[in-house]
Formats: sequence, structure tokens, C-alpha cells
Amino acid sequence: MLFQYPEHWIAALGGRIKNTHFKEFSKKGTDHSLESFRTLLDGTTNWPAVTEALDKASYRGYVTFEYFHPFAHYPEALIYQTSDALDRILGKKD
Repeated sequence: MLFQYPEHWIAALGGRIKNTHFKEFSKKGTDHSLESFRTLLDGTTNWPAVTEALDKASYRGYVTFEYFHPFAHYPEALIYQTSDALDRILGKKD
């Protein structure tokens, strides 16, 4: 995200993509440390453009997710939030 948007990389790499790792990032501030990584849907990633680019690249592989800041209280809630966000991103839920 610092150097280009994910949908642009997907278009450039196309069929060479073998695995997709979803992360959420915020470009709202000037701090580009690990603090810029957010939970899915809480950043500036254009997920509809990302999924459209993956479709155009005919990507049908796995999607994984990594998050750097677990919730301080009730960390298991991140599992449910991530599951819901992935369902929405991947078109399984409105």
C-alpha cells in the first residue's frame, strides 16, 4: 500500500499470483509503521477493486489474513470480526 494499491499489483502480476494474503492498511496518516495496519474493513483498501482485479486475473486460490494488533480484551472477537469481513469482501454476505 505504501508504493501502489493492491488492485494495481494484481493487474501487473496476473496469472503469476499463487497465494493471496489479505491485510488492511490505512493511508490516512503519515505514520507508516505497523500501526498503519488495521483490522479488515478498517483501512483504506478498496476491497471491491481488489476482488474485481482477482477475478480478472482468474485467481481461484486460497486467501489468508494476518493482523498485527490483537484486541486487548476478548481477543477471540478478532476471529468473528475477520470472518465477517472476509464474507463481505468475498461476496458471501451483504
